[in-house]
Amino acid sequence: MAGTGLIKSLAEHEQALTKQLEDARQAAASKIREAEAKAAQILAEAEQAARDLEVQHRARTAEAVAQIESQARARAEAEAKALTEAAAAKLPEAVQAVLREVLP
Repeated sequence: MAGTGLIKSLAEHEQALTKQLEDARQAAASKIREAEAKAAQILAEAEQAARDLEVQHRARTAEAVAQIESQARARAEAEAKALTEAAAAKLPEAVQAVLREVLP
């Protein structure tokens, strides 16, 4: 009869270990689900941060392009004005030269 008590004790111990193993497996599965959810959240936040950076970069680029265009336009207008003024200053002299050639 002592053998049956030992077998019963071993069976109870095996059941307890099996329950502990199942509890540990469920806890691990729960932790994995939590980790996956956290990873998905971190990924979503990183993707949003990347989109935000892209928007900021595009805005800064557009601003820089507008500034460069404005400066180039101002330089071109200044050069055109300088050329027009230089040509206007030479126009009377050119007219006089043509008239000297044409008129006796």
